[in-house]
Amino acid sequence: MNKELTVVEAYEAIQSNQSLQLIDVRSAVEFEKDALQGFTNIPLSEISQAMPKLDGKKKTILICSDGTQSHQAQTLLEACGYEPLTVRGGIRDWKLVIEA
Repeated sequence: MNKELTVVEAYEAIQSNQSLQLIDVRSAVEFEKDALQGFTNIPLSEISQAMPKLDGKKKTILICSDGTQSHQAQTLLEACGYEPLTVRGGIRDWKLVIEA
């Protein structure tokens, strides 16, 4: 079962915790157009290769445009022992709720 955070929960976690690993799994082009502060871009297509660079001890939050790609990345990471959380509704909901 996927573990999700609402955009409000994700925002609050980011504001209160400096030891988070924030990953945006959108393409580099999408990320460049609309990056959120603090997030590192690791496109979904590169998640498997990037796993050795991830810190398994840090809480990881994944985001994408609408939650679809981040759920796919979450599944891949969970299969390798990571416990990431996804932001439900992704950047779309973030813009509507957090940056409104």
